[in-house]
Amino acid sequence: MPIIEMKKVFLLGHREEREKIFSLLHTLGSVELLDIKSGAAWEEFKTLLEPEHAGETVSQTESVLSDIRYCLDFFQRHFPVKKNFVEQFTGAKLELSREDFAEFIGRLEQVRAVHESCYRAEEKLALIRNEETQTQNLLEELKPWIPLSLPLEEIKDGSFTTMGLYTAAEENLDNFLAALSEKVSAHYLEVVFTENKYVSFFYSGLAQEEQPTRDIFKEYTVTSVSFPDLEGTPAHNIDLLQQKLDDLAKQRESTLQEVEALVEYRPMLMACHDYIANELQKIEAVDNLARTENSFLLEGWIPAPVLNDLEVAIAEKTDTAVLAARDPEPGEDFPVLLHNSGPIEAYEVVTKLYSTPRKSELDPTPFMAPFFFVFFGICLSDAGYGLILSLLALYISRKLNLEGMGKQLIYLLFLGGISSVFFGILFGGYFGDLITLPPLWFNPLDDPMRMLFYCFAIGLVHIYFGMGVQAYRNIKAGHLLNAVYDQGFWFIFLNGLILLMLPEYAAVARWMAIGGGVGLILTQGRNQSGIILKFLSGLLSLYNITGYLSDVLSYSRLLALGLASLVIASAINAMSEMVAGSIIGVVIMALVLMGGHLFNIVISTLSSYVHTSRLQYIEFFSKFFEGGGKTFQPFRAESSYIDLAEPEEG
Repeated sequence: MPIIEMKKVFLLGHREEREKIFSLLHTLGSVELLDIKSGAAWEEFKTLLEPEHAGETVSQTESVLSDIRYCLDFFQRHFPVKKNFVEQFTGAKLELSREDFAEFIGRLEQVRAVHESCYRAEEKLALIRNEETQTQNLLEELKPWIPLSLPLEEIKDGSFTTMGLYTAAEENLDNFLAALSEKVSAHYLEVVFTENKYVSFFYSGLAQEEQPTRDIFKEYTVTSVSFPDLEGTPAHNIDLLQQKLDDLAKQRESTLQEVEALVEYRPMLMACHDYIANELQKIEAVDNLARTENSFLLEGWIPAPVLNDLEVAIAEKTDTAVLAARDPEPGEDFPVLLHNSGPIEAYEVVTKLYSTPRKSELDPTPFMAPFFFVFFGICLSDAGYGLILSLLALYISRKLNLEGMGKQLIYLLFLGGISSVFFGILFGGYFGDLITLPPLWFNPLDDPMRMLFYCFAIGLVHIYFGMGVQAYRNIKAGHLLNAVYDQGFWFIFLNGLILLMLPEYAAVARWMAIGGGVGLILTQGRNQSGIILKFLSGLLSLYNITGYLSDVLSYSRLLALGLASLVIASAINAMSEMVAGSIIGVVIMALVLMGGHLFNIVISTLSSYVHTSRLQYIEFFSKFFEGGGKTFQPFRAESSYIDLAEPEEG
């Protein structure tokens, strides 16, 4: 069965073997630990046991892990790990031998020194950045005053005169000057710079006329500018500030060189991160336990097929541990683990991205997989694109040590490429029309209505299959009449309406539609109270025919995406032909072909995946699948940065 049977396990051991047992469980990675204090069994155990607590070790370990993450983030900001195009999407990790990994975690005491060095370097860089910002701002403020030859320290009020630097809106300048001429008897004004509709000017006047001058300045929104800490001309100060920026740049470069020297510790930090993160996981798991003075008890779930392996490992590697297992009790919630074999496993990623099945549901993956394979191929429908996609997926799977959903996704794309090759041969698509070979079936570009009909037909089969799965669920649950009422009558009604379009079946179709419709009216309101409500609910249920119609129309996207892939490919070929005719033209043509088709492969593959998934989620899963189950999360070693290379045999 795709959904693995689960067993509840209880493990009792001596406290002296707790670390050994936890390391064993962590290595096996087959048990999902439960907080025993939150389970129903705690009522039986709490009179005999006490809750266990991890203690201060958690905070100490978290502190070390936080220091490591700080250093890795700091390195990534200034000296990021360069990844190729493939690694950017797959998240490739650093591969280490077990010997190198052990050597790195043996240097754990160096983490504090590296962290302190990174912290000091970041403080230096922050100070440099702040000074650069302040200096650059002052530099921008001084630039308009470069033509001013008067030293800045001499621009100040005296006993008989006032002077200063000011800015005002250019549109007010004429009226401002006129007001000064009218109301201030003696003054000097020199426009230094005009930019962005503002004028910057030097002004000097008599001290005894300071008040009327201020009134005029206020009336025309004249703003004072001052540089109290600067001496010398603006040009001289700009030279000094530019020299300061150069010095700060050198300081930053010197500090970054210090950081670059620390980057050699990055592999060590990565190894220590994964090691400490897993140690923290084991320490935090202690909170799930209960204990006596000399023993402890843990509770969890384990897949039934690996229960025997756990029993053997516990017996061989511990002296005191006792393991007990039982089936889930009626109504007891347990995690769900999917296990599909062969090509079907690849499509688990589609199901998981939607939701985990509930314990009472069927795993939809085996039912969805054939349709996903076919729909993806129709959407991409190019043998050349499919071949490249499959080869690229095969290369990634061989090059990178992927696990879990990443591995399944790459396998799905590999199968999608195979499907695309198949449909590309059927439809005659080889990099669009770059390679001219006759289609094995027909070309959708030449007969799109025929292709649309086939898309609707396969969509109807898809929908009917989903209804059939729900009917099977009802029958298996002992609800035979529900299968007849909710799927059987709809099947009869829908087929009757479809056959009405064929004159030779009109008589039979009419009675099928009437019979199915009457059946729906009489049964779809069966859960309502009262005859009138039952009848009205049944009658209104016929409105759901619009939902089925909408579902069928959704499959037109198969035609649209298939045609889009072919049309774009053909357009790329046409553009490349336009530049051919010379040696340079041939080179340009090759670049257009490679770049254009690569772009089309990427967007067409993405569209094929997204829209094929949508057809499963909305049109197919809605007929029988709800989801909402709890995913099985075993207590096991996890890795963020490191992949351990397996030792070579022989």
